[in-house]
Formats: sequence, C-alpha cells, structure tokens
Amino acid sequence: MAGTDPASPGKSVTERAFAVLMSFDMDHRQMTLSQISRRSGLPVATTFRLLNHLEAIAAVERDPAGRYAIGPKIWELGILAPTHDVIGMGTRPLLLRLATKSGMMVRVFVCNGEQALCVEEVLANGASAPGSGPGMTLPLVDSAAGHVLMGGMTPAARSALPLTRTAFARMEESITAATERGWAQQSDAAGHVEYAVPIRAEGRPPMALSLSTPPAASAARRAGVSIETMIPEMRGAARSLAAILAPAHRTGEDPQATTGRKNGDE
Repeated sequence: MAGTDPASPGKSVTERAFAVLMSFDMDHRQMTLSQISRRSGLPVATTFRLLNHLEAIAAVERDPAGRYAIGPKIWELGILAPTHDVIGMGTRPLLLRLATKSGMMVRVFVCNGEQALCVEEVLANGASAPGSGPGMTLPLVDSAAGHVLMGGMTPAARSALPLTRTAFARMEESITAATERGWAQQSDAAGHVEYAVPIRAEGRPPMALSLSTPPAASAARRAGVSIETMIPEMRGAARSLAAILAPAHRTGEDPQATTGRKNGDE
C-alpha cells in the first residue's frame, strides 16, 4: 500500500491506513464503517477500501454484524516493541502475586508522549478492571506512574510538556521528592490512591510498576493497605520484572550469571 490515494489527495495511502487504525481506542474497540470513516476523517469509500486491505492481512477483523476491530497482526507486531512486550514475557504470575497480596490493582506503564500507557494490568482475581487494561492511559503529570516515568526523562523533555510555569515548578518538586524516596504517590478526593516505583530494566526506556485502588473498591478496603508494607513488596517485584525483561533473560542466559561475570566472577 504505497503511493498516494487519489480519492484523498495530500496524504499517502500508508498515512490513511494508519488513520483508520488510530481511529480505534479504549472507548471505540468495535466500530461500523461509518463510525471509522467519521473518526478517521476519511471518505466512506476510501475507508471501506482501506479496511478491505487491512482485513486481508489480519490488521483488522470484522464480526458477523459488520463491525470492525483491531486484528491479531497488530497485537503480534505491538508486543515486539521493547517497552510493550511485557505481556508476552511471562510476567503475569509475578504481577498476580502482588495483586493478591495487596488486594489492589497492579499495572505496568511506559511513557507514550504526554501519557503513561498501560501495557499490563492485573487484579487480585486475575482479571482486568472494566474499561481499563492494556492500552489505557493516564496523564503523566497527574499520576504516580507518570511521575516515576518523568523521573527518567531529561529536564528538557519535561519542559516540553504543555504546563504553566507554576504547574511545571510544582511538578518538578514532586518528581524530585519521588526520585529521592524511590516511589511516587497520587490520590484523589474519592479516596482512590496510586503508588508507583520504577522498573529499571537494562536496555529499556523508563517503566513504572503501579499499585492502585481498584475502581469499585469500598472505602474500607481502600484503607486496608499499608504502604509501609507494600513499597518493599513493589520494589522486590520491580527488580524481578527488570530481571525478566533484561536482554540476557530474553536470549536464555541466566541474568545472575551475567551479573557475576560483570563483577569479575568466572
């Protein structure tokens, strides 16, 4: 699908195909042709032609009612990205143990522009929260995971965020404090709370492990978690995740053996 689409001058066919794919999001997982056309800004005829091409290579799929959804080929490609392959790396049992022990929701986040992008989510029952899960995003500036991720960014990258001078100064203070103590915290008026620690995996951009109140949790359940107990648990889980996600582990080499050789042990 190279070249330009004469039906929609100014953009290449590739750009139009991505416009179709990018019209899907967490609130629009399944859509009709007309919905995709409207959200992508493309004519119906162009959208239909692109969807046929994308369906042929499993980039989208269509159900018996004629609604389209993202296809398995996009998922296969997506998990190859260095910061997005957490799901395929056997990390879920580790996250499930943390969720069971804390009774809270466990997520792994990576940075995606001005958002913290969730790449894995586990509740104590092994499920994901309704309307949540991998693919959901939180603002970097308003989430504990976001503050941990921004701690791994350069000051120049943080200054590029669309913030007023006052908001930027307040954010810098919060990030500095979180970096010094090794974890970040955010809460809201409804009583929901989120904690996050960094995942420092060799060869990977900044990642964050987040522990937060499940959306439907009661006030009593929210108050039952001791952060003094859970932060060490989170740090231990983050270290284990980093070892799993390290390149040495992915090539089948023992991470501890690699560490030993770096320290001069043969």
